[in-house]
Amino acid sequence: MDRNQRSRRQKAAATPSANRRPAPRSMKSRLGLTKKGQPSRQTTPSGKQPSAGQPRTATPQGTPGTRGGNSTRRPQPQQNPQKAAYRPNPNRRPPRRVTHAEQLRRRRRRAILGMLLVMVALIGGIILSVNLLFKVTDFRVENADGSTPANTGVYTEEQIIELLGISEGDSLFSFSPKEKSQFLLGNLPYLDVADVGIQMPGTVVVKVQPASERFMMEYGGQWLVLSDHLKVLRTSESQPDSLIWLEADIPQGQATTPGSFLALQAQEEEQATAETSHITAEDTLDQIMTELDANGILDGISVIDMTDLSELNFLYQGRISVTLGTANNLDYKIRFAATLILDVDGTGLTASDRGTLDVSRQLEDGNIEATFNSDTSTPTPAPTPTPEGDAGAAGDGNNETGDGGDSTEPTPEPEPTPAPET
Repeated sequence: MDRNQRSRRQKAAATPSANRRPAPRSMKSRLGLTKKGQPSRQTTPSGKQPSAGQPRTATPQGTPGTRGGNSTRRPQPQQNPQKAAYRPNPNRRPPRRVTHAEQLRRRRRRAILGMLLVMVALIGGIILSVNLLFKVTDFRVENADGSTPANTGVYTEEQIIELLGISEGDSLFSFSPKEKSQFLLGNLPYLDVADVGIQMPGTVVVKVQPASERFMMEYGGQWLVLSDHLKVLRTSESQPDSLIWLEADIPQGQATTPGSFLALQAQEEEQATAETSHITAEDTLDQIMTELDANGILDGISVIDMTDLSELNFLYQGRISVTLGTANNLDYKIRFAATLILDVDGTGLTASDRGTLDVSRQLEDGNIEATFNSDTSTPTPAPTPTPEGDAGAAGDGNNETGDGGDSTEPTPEPEPTPAPET
C-alpha cells in the first residue's frame, strides 16, 4: 500500500459519509433540560459526532468543555439499553451464558465445602474436649453385677488398680478398655472376669469376678488346674485333690500357661445333629454343670468325660457312671438320672449300688428308657435253719440269685471267716 492510498483512507475516515445518519438526540437535550456539568457530546471539528471507528480525542487542558482544566476524560455513565440512543459497544464481548448444569455444580461444590467446614469444626471441638476436659479423676472396682464391695478373691483392689497402669490426670480416652481387660485377665489368673470401662466424666470402672478351682486336666505330662470358665489357674506336677477330672481334647498349639483360657475340641461334622451343630463344647460343659448343680448332685461328681461328644458321661461318687449320649435334652436326662441316683421316690438306686446307669435312650413318646448294669452281684443270704421234717419245705425258697434271674443252681454254703493270726 503506497502513501497515496493511506492518505485517501485517512481522509475518508475523517470525512463523514453523506449517507451516515447523525446520532439522535435525546428528549432532554431537545427541550434544554440537560443538567449542568454533564459532559457534552464530543464532536469533530466539523461539528458532528465522531464515527464509530474514529477515536475520541481528549479536550485540551483549559478548554471550556472541562471542569477545572482537567485533561482526563470523565467516565461515561452506563447507558440504558431501553433508551433509543443506546448503541452497543462493538468491542465488548457479550456475557457468557451460565447453563443449568453449571449452576448445579456450583451449588454442589458450595454444599460440599460447607459440610467439610462443619466437620473440621466438630473434629476440632472433639479433640479439644477429649484432651482438655475428660481426665481420669477416680477408680472404682465392683462385682460383675455392679454391686459393691467387690469380691476380688486372692487380690486386692489396690493391686488391680496399680496393674492397670492408668494414673489420675490421664485422658479418659487415651487407652483401650478392651486391651486393658485382656491385660488384667492374662496377668491375674484367679480372676474369671475383669472388664474395664469408663464412666463420665472421669471414672475408670473395673468389674471383676474371682475364679475358683473346679477342674483338673492332664496335659503334656502335667496337671492343669482350671476354673469354671476353663481358665488355667495353675499347673501342678502331681494330681490335685477334690477337683473334677475333666477328660477332653483340646486343639493342637493351645496355650496352657496360667491366665489363658482353654478351648475344647469341637464336635466333628459327622457327629453333629441339627440340634447340636450350633452348640460348642464349652457350652455343653456349662450346661452339664448347671443341670448337675440344679439337681443337687454336683458335689458328688468326680469325673466328666467329654472325649467323645456323642457319648457324654460322668461319674458320681466313684461308683455310678451315668451315660448321657449326645447333648440333646441334657436337662431331661440329667434330671432323670438324679432322680434315680438320689432315690427320690423310693424306686431308685441305693447308696451301695455300683455300676453304669444309661439314660441316653429316648423313646418316640419322649420318655427315657433307663438301664442299670451292676458291677457286683448282690450276696445271697444264708439259709434259715429248720426242723428235720421240714427240709424239703425249706429248700423251696433257695433258688434266687443275686441278679434276680431264673438260675436253679444250689446256693453254696458260706465259708467260715478265718481267725486272725496272733
